[in-house]
Amino acid sequence: MSEADVEFPILCETCLGENPYVRMTREAQGSECKICTRAFTVFRWQPGRAMRHKKTEICAPCARLKNVCQTCVLDLEHNLPVQVRDSVLG
Repeated sequence: MSEADVEFPILCETCLGENPYVRMTREAQGSECKICTRAFTVFRWQPGRAMRHKKTEICAPCARLKNVCQTCVLDLEHNLPVQVRDSVLG
């Protein structure tokens, strides 16, 4: 599957929000990945009524490789920053 075919971002529960019916906008090749500097599909949404809009910051392949959220770049399993996770897990 290519990056342009991505239909939903890799997100943690915090970034996704409590509402199961989130409206997202998708912009193909909308921004540059903060890790690999490759263009990727950007998703933008508002997780709750009183919350600010969020958007993806890294591409799906980088998020899958590092097992992190595309928005907050925290580990999906332990909810830790990647550097802390890597140093603790060795």
